Amino acid sequence: MSMLSRLLTALEQTTGADAASLHSGADASASHALFEKANHLSTIGGLGGCLQLYVEGDRATLLDDVGDGRHLRLEGAPGHFGRWRHAIERHRPLIGRIPEEVA
Repeated sequence: MSMLSRLLTALEQTTGADAASLHSGADASASHALFEKANHLSTIGGLGGCLQLYVEGDRATLLDDVGDGRHLRLEGAPGHFGRWRHAIERHRPLIGRIPEEVA
């Protein structure tokens, strides 16, 4: 099992998470476009760069800038952002060791 598979499996086992994926800025995904728009809005609003983006409604989505133009996306039930953030921070050393592969 690759490091990426282990990471995504571990994140999907976090309470409330149904799906986890890693996206590259080069893949022109909806996640990347959404994160870029949020980054633009926070910058012009004088808040600095956007590091994480939370979207909550019937479903919840967390996008995290993991560096190198990549974004980690967690989706699932609303109300679990704290657990998801903790899981991402706990796995951040592993994320940094994953080469430029994406799901």
